[in-house]
Amino acid sequence: MYITDHEIRAMLTELGLEDQNQEPAFDAADQVQPCSIDMRLSSVFWKRSRRRQIWRRLTRRGDYAVDLRRSRAHAIDPLRDWKRRELKEGDTLTIKPGHVVMGRIHERFKVPPGYAGKIEGRSSFARLGLAVHCTGDFINPGWEGYMPLQLFNAGPYPIRITPHLPVCQLMLIRLPSQPEHTYGDPELQSKYTNDDGGPSLWWRDRHIRELQKRLGETHVSERIQSEILEVVEVTDSAVIERLQNFIDDCPAGKLSNTGDLLDDFAEQEERRWLIDWATVGAFPILASAVLSAIFVPFGLLHALVLALLVIDIVWGWRGFVRRDGGYLRKKDLHKKNVREGSDD
Repeated sequence: MYITDHEIRAMLTELGLEDQNQEPAFDAADQVQPCSIDMRLSSVFWKRSRRRQIWRRLTRRGDYAVDLRRSRAHAIDPLRDWKRRELKEGDTLTIKPGHVVMGRIHERFKVPPGYAGKIEGRSSFARLGLAVHCTGDFINPGWEGYMPLQLFNAGPYPIRITPHLPVCQLMLIRLPSQPEHTYGDPELQSKYTNDDGGPSLWWRDRHIRELQKRLGETHVSERIQSEILEVVEVTDSAVIERLQNFIDDCPAGKLSNTGDLLDDFAEQEERRWLIDWATVGAFPILASAVLSAIFVPFGLLHALVLALLVIDIVWGWRGFVRRDGGYLRKKDLHKKNVREGSDD
């Protein structure tokens, strides 16, 4: 059964709410309700990275899809499609209709072993169309951290939110007995131990891993994927995505050797690097040629130069926008000593 206000006040220390070192501090007199605790938004949010969405459009990779059969690229860089933002007091964040923003609760807390928790949105905000979670409202005994919130605008108008709004409430449920294992026990392989409230780590779920084994996560062996991960784990997230796309497009016969596969990918990266820099470098030359054409009669040669300039601007802008801070070129492979663990 749900516990009531006097029981809640008696276990505030056990919940970890009274010894927090953050502002604004927890106020039991204001936040403890008859059968719940009002919880506030943190100043930390995660939004989908607009730069990543633009890059996908420019590279014609289509709409983004989370493929639950595959997890390697996600495991290498879990936040590659999310941008973390930390707002200051008084700053606002706009959630457009039909959009989701990842947030978390301001108060860090823990659920004692003899209890379970439940997060629910508050009526005032629900009436504006603001949903605070996507079915993830239950909290297991033993969980500890910042509870994540999936802030979804189901209304017709944009909603501006600001840190420390009391958007939800925590309810505690007394269990008839203590469980044999609490959240975080090694036997349970819990995904969100000491949770920071960030985006999903769905691939860590043991049931997902078992499903992937049955389906065949990809046509690259686990050994090769592990070796590739060791090479690319420190590179930019866009490089990882390009590598994942390269693997998807490779014939199965080419996927038996880590070194050869990475060499082929590095050659593709070399071409990409050359095109990006060539288009940027050609711009001032072509622009000068077009400007000089102003002072002489216009002819076929000038039309050709002008056309080349337009093409260069389009490709140069495309390369500039999708520029992600790095390429996995052959010289980078040698620096990382890729060949030491490869089958040659």
